Amino acid sequence: MRIGEGTIEEVNEDGLVKIKVNRDHLYVACSACAAAEHVMITAYNTVGAEEGNYVRYEVDDSHLVLSSFVCFIMPLLLAAVGGFAGYMLTTTVLWGVIGAAIGVLIGVLGVKHYDKSLGRVLDTRAYITAILGKDEAAAHEG
Repeated sequence: MRIGEGTIEEVNEDGLVKIKVNRDHLYVACSACAAAEHVMITAYNTVGAEEGNYVRYEVDDSHLVLSSFVCFIMPLLLAAVGGFAGYMLTTTVLWGVIGAAIGVLIGVLGVKHYDKSLGRVLDTRAYITAILGKDEAAAHEG
């Protein structure tokens, strides 16, 4: 489990909240968000927190090892296999490069498919576990 802290910016009627998370408590899986100063995440409001509360949340990260393999290693392996196959079939570097490009394309399509299927099977949203006091919020924001 990954644990983070942030401030609730919005409370929705469906039991979900938007939490503004600063860089110190950032839990992200993408590199585009890692450079941001603040990121908004969606979480289940299991403790009845209100807008403006400083909260602690948890995210289940048991799926991250397989996801990391699928997102980073699989496209590289497919590029290597495609490049090797293209070169071995024609013995020209051009077809090796084309094979590698086809391997990368298949890898990207595989990642997109995996992402869609993971979203249907596993709920990766955070859960709020505690409402923290104002003194804790001031210590983390200052």
